[in-house]
Amino acid sequence: TPSAEMTMNDYRRAAAKLTAWLDAHFDSAGRCTIEPHEGPFYPKAPYLLNAAGLRTKGARAARWALDHCLDEQGDFTGPGELENRLYAMGWLLLGAVAVERFDLVQVLVQRLLQLQDDASGGVVLADADAGEEVAEVCFSGGVGMALVAAGETERARCMADRFAALLDIQPLPGRYYNRFRRDGSVVDRPSAGEWEKMYDLELNEQRPANFATVVNTLVWVGRATREACYLTAAQRYVDLVYSHRLDPASFGRATKFGWALLNLYEDSGDEDLLQRARQLGDVLVQQQCADGLWHPRPGPVKNVPAHARLSYSSDCAMTVLALAQIVDD
Repeated sequence: TPSAEMTMNDYRRAAAKLTAWLDAHFDSAGRCTIEPHEGPFYPKAPYLLNAAGLRTKGARAARWALDHCLDEQGDFTGPGELENRLYAMGWLLLGAVAVERFDLVQVLVQRLLQLQDDASGGVVLADADAGEEVAEVCFSGGVGMALVAAGETERARCMADRFAALLDIQPLPGRYYNRFRRDGSVVDRPSAGEWEKMYDLELNEQRPANFATVVNTLVWVGRATREACYLTAAQRYVDLVYSHRLDPASFGRATKFGWALLNLYEDSGDEDLLQRARQLGDVLVQQQCADGLWHPRPGPVKNVPAHARLSYSSDCAMTVLALAQIVDD
C-alpha cells in the first residue's frame, strides 16, 4: 500500500514517462522498433498511442496492423491461443475507432459480428479445459466494448444483458465463474490452468482487470441506450471485486480496472469510485519501472517477452493515463 496518496502531478509524471517510451519505440510509420513484424506488439498500440497523445503514430500503427496482422477473413494472426487472438481483435477495433481508421474498423466489425453468438451474446470458442464450446467474460468483453464503440449498439447490448444475468445465476456464494455456454449457463468449475477463470473471495491473488472490459461494456452500452440498468450492473461488478477480503489494489492484475472505475465515475459521480481508482493508480505509479513500462505482476521479472510486457503495461497505462487527465486533486 502506498505510504502517501499520490497527487495528480504524480500521475502526470508517470504518464509522461510512459509516453516517452512509446514515442521512442514506435517509429513514424507506426511500427514497433523492438520487432516491427511481431504481431503481438500491435493490438493495444493504436488505442494506447492515441490515449498517450501520440495520435498520428496510433493511426499509423492501426494501418500497419491492417496490412500485416490480419488474414483474409479479418482474424488476427500470430502465435497464441485463439481466445487471446480474439481479444486482440477487440482491442484493435477499439483503437481503430479511436484513431478513425475506418478501413480497419470495417474489416474487424464484420468479422467480430460473425464470431459473436446470437443466443448468449458472448464469443463462444472451443475450450479444451472445459471440454466444450464456451465464452469467457473478459475476452468477450474485449469484443463488447469495441462493438459499442463502433456503433454496434444492439449487438453490444446482447452481450451486456448476458453480463448482467451472469451476476444472478452464479451457483456458489463468494465465487464468480467467468465462463458460460451458448445457453447462458455458467461453467461452474475452475479452470485447470494457471488462471482459474473465476473470482473467488478467499483466494490471495485475483484478477480484477478481468472485469474491466465487462464494466466498460456495461457502462458504454448504458450511455448508448440511456438505460440505467446497465450502469447498475456495472456497479454490481465493482461491488463484487471490492467484496474481497483483501484490498484489490494489492493485486498485480488490477491494472486497467481503475480505468473502468473512472468510466463508471463519469456517469455516476460516485466519489468512492474515484477514490478506489486513485488507490489502484497509486500502486501502479509506485510499481512503474524507470523506463516508463511495468513488469507483469505476479510473475518473474526476467525473461518476460517484450510484447507481453508491453501488453501488461498497456493495461496499467489505461488507469494511469485516465487519472492523469483528471484536472483537480
